[in-house]
Amino acid sequence: MAIEVSVIIPVFEDVQRLALCLDALKRQSLPAECFEIIVADNAPYPHVPSGFLPVNARLIHEPVPGSYAARNAAVATSRAPFVAFLDSDCVPDEDWLLNGLAALRAYPSSRITGPLEIFRESGGSYYAHIHDLHVAFPQRSYVDAGFCVTANLLVSRAIFDRVGPFDHCYSGGDARWGLRATAAGVPIQYREDVRMSHPARQSIAKIFGKSRRIAGSSHRGAPYFFFKLMTPPVHWIVRFRRSGLSWVDGLVVLSIIWCGRLVQAREFTLVRLAIKKPSRT
Repeated sequence: MAIEVSVIIPVFEDVQRLALCLDALKRQSLPAECFEIIVADNAPYPHVPSGFLPVNARLIHEPVPGSYAARNAAVATSRAPFVAFLDSDCVPDEDWLLNGLAALRAYPSSRITGPLEIFRESGGSYYAHIHDLHVAFPQRSYVDAGFCVTANLLVSRAIFDRVGPFDHCYSGGDARWGLRATAAGVPIQYREDVRMSHPARQSIAKIFGKSRRIAGSSHRGAPYFFFKLMTPPVHWIVRFRRSGLSWVDGLVVLSIIWCGRLVQAREFTLVRLAIKKPSRT
């Protein structure tokens, strides 16, 4: 049976979560012989042991820093007409690939994505979870803007090659690639049955770490990026009230958003002035 889709997973020193992701891929309703899994180890030196990989998985090593460099390397070795992207800490629904392929066949010239359901890991911060639940992955809003996150993206290899590889950066490469695809006339389809689960960040410090990565990867975007940082996040108040979030939780999450923007402003300035290099953690 021919391989229909190549599943691309970049990983950076996170073998424990990768194992959970691979276990979920073993339980896919799509037969294992219909897809291949390419794990792209992005540590400076090979870090992922090959012994626990499924029979339809293979391991490559991409030492160039950044998950998007790892994704590009994996795509270059893929053998299927379609590629499916997810993160190493994601847990795909058991029908993720089956439904994603069905959507690709129905819309062969489109990108396919679906919801990311945020869950709280054992020992994770309550407020980090609440923040990510309401802020981290507004996938429908992203789709309306013309892109989606690579934690849940399926597309034909031909379209990926036409749009070109991801930019090499530590954060935001999915948005940049998605906007290039939109500019190239590639539509995006949001499908409720193409579902993915993603853990909330374990702590508020981890949220601020992502803020630094975004700012460092966006340092060429002045003055637009800096202006966006200084815009008060007023629209979140309306969104939180509509979602039923309590005033206390809403105020805490707003505080996290605002402090994250201050972290971004500092990081953006330091990287922009070449005082430091972009951070990947």
